[in-house]
Amino acid sequence: MLPRIKDLILRTRSFVVAPGVVALSAVAALSFPVAASAAPATVTYNNNATASSQTNGKNVFVLKYQAEETATSTLNAKNQALASTSHCANCAASGVAFQVIFVSKHGPLTINADNQASATSGSCATCPALAAAYQIIYAANQPGLSRFQIQGLNHVHSELIALQFTGLTGAKLQDRTDAIAQEAVGVLSNGPNPIPVITPAINNTGDPAQLTENNGPFIDLLIKSQQKG
Repeated sequence: MLPRIKDLILRTRSFVVAPGVVALSAVAALSFPVAASAAPATVTYNNNATASSQTNGKNVFVLKYQAEETATSTLNAKNQALASTSHCANCAASGVAFQVIFVSKHGPLTINADNQASATSGSCATCPALAAAYQIIYAANQPGLSRFQIQGLNHVHSELIALQFTGLTGAKLQDRTDAIAQEAVGVLSNGPNPIPVITPAINNTGDPAQLTENNGPFIDLLIKSQQKG
């Protein structure tokens, strides 16, 4: 039996919920960047955007999608969505922040993950505001994602882009994005190492996460959403 080695530390996530919606507007290319050969000690990724509507009958959909592939000993990841509606009628603002980060695990790994969503709606009638933030962190003892995983995540990205043409808002839009997030987890978990391990700290127990050398990868999915109006 191999000795248990403390090779992963996952710091407790921080949650910030303000009366507002986070919406993401820029759309990344449908591909993962190639991981650098020399792994930096610390890597930081930020994914955020803001969407708002103050015009009668205007439906604003903003998506920010970020997919990153890296190798590091300390990962800082922040994903944020903000959205608001005000002084309008039959208007809507929908913000979707979708962050996927693959970490090639080579020894001790510390992850500081922060996922935020905030929505506001005021002085308007029939004006839903939805902020939905999806953060997926996948760490495994493999050099990079497989071709299958990259193609699958590219398809997930295309599905997210297509949401702007559905006219969905509020709870119906969140139901669809929730399903797409689960699809992304399925794509990752059926990669080179098909059995992911969800560690306790990833589920926000506050306890440090520990992995042995032979218990496979882990996948962390956190969904934070807020609806107003």
